[in-house]
Amino acid sequence: MKKWVSILVVLLIVSCTSKSEKIPISFYFWRTTFQLTNTEKDYLKALDVKKLYVRYFDVALKNDEAIPVAPIVFNETVTNTEIIPVVYIKNEVFLKDTDTPDLAQKVYRYINQINEHNHIKISEVQFDCDWSLKSKKNYFQFIEDFKKLHQNISATIRLHQVKYPEKTGVPDVSNGVLMYYNMGVISASNENSIYEREVAHRYIKTLANYPKHLDIALPIFSWGVHIRNNEVLNLIGGLRLKDVQNNRFKKRSDNRYEVVEDFMYEGRYLAKADIIKLEEPSADQLKEMISDIKKNTKNKPKEIIFYDLNEKNLTAYEKEIFKTVCNW
Repeated sequence: MKKWVSILVVLLIVSCTSKSEKIPISFYFWRTTFQLTNTEKDYLKALDVKKLYVRYFDVALKNDEAIPVAPIVFNETVTNTEIIPVVYIKNEVFLKDTDTPDLAQKVYRYINQINEHNHIKISEVQFDCDWSLKSKKNYFQFIEDFKKLHQNISATIRLHQVKYPEKTGVPDVSNGVLMYYNMGVISASNENSIYEREVAHRYIKTLANYPKHLDIALPIFSWGVHIRNNEVLNLIGGLRLKDVQNNRFKKRSDNRYEVVEDFMYEGRYLAKADIIKLEEPSADQLKEMISDIKKNTKNKPKEIIFYDLNEKNLTAYEKEIFKTVCNW
């Protein structure tokens, strides 16, 4: 009898452990020229990436007219990877009296021009817009107008929109993508603007109640907040720990480095005594993020999308970290 009990326990353990599932890995591509390095291709192959969310262009206002900005240029053929066009639309576009049917037509035509020129077939279009209470009516109407042209649409969702869906509204799209980053204000304080667990906890308690399926977008990007006299001057995109581990910087705390002498860094003037606050999500924090999301959601995401595909971002992490984070 004891033997059968032991076997049953083993079977239960195996059954429980086998329930873990590898969520597909995708990436955002946010550069204006599509051309992958060998390292980027290596990571995509090793991580079995089948889908890339490629920013096609932005939409912004110029002379009170919505126009496309910084369109993508494909310098190589895309093979064995599904491309999902992403269009970032500035909130300002929907704060005016927008002719949404006309804008939907223009955006649709421009996406098709890029696809036809580069022989790309698509199944989905994603819109990225941090809409506000004043712009949501026009933005949601734009989505309805675009759906008449292309039915399968996804949209990015911010944390505050998850917490207050009754107030902010829920776009009528096939599914949303929760942007689990850019949580705080860029400031000279100790708070991290890319990821701050305490801030996230104020919002994700309501995640399970959100009335739309959500996939997850996690941050692998970084920047340095350039501070002088306790005031933020600008952001130094892509700055990482290895970039400040030299004799031109002096460590002041875990993420603060003081400039030792005046010098130029990639075209930026850094003065003696300036402070660089490094914001760089760690591998442990990525695991922490997904652990917290698991505890607060009822549904598994269909994919986890990392922002964004860039050799410097990728090589900051071991390949196994991406696989671990996506093991649901």
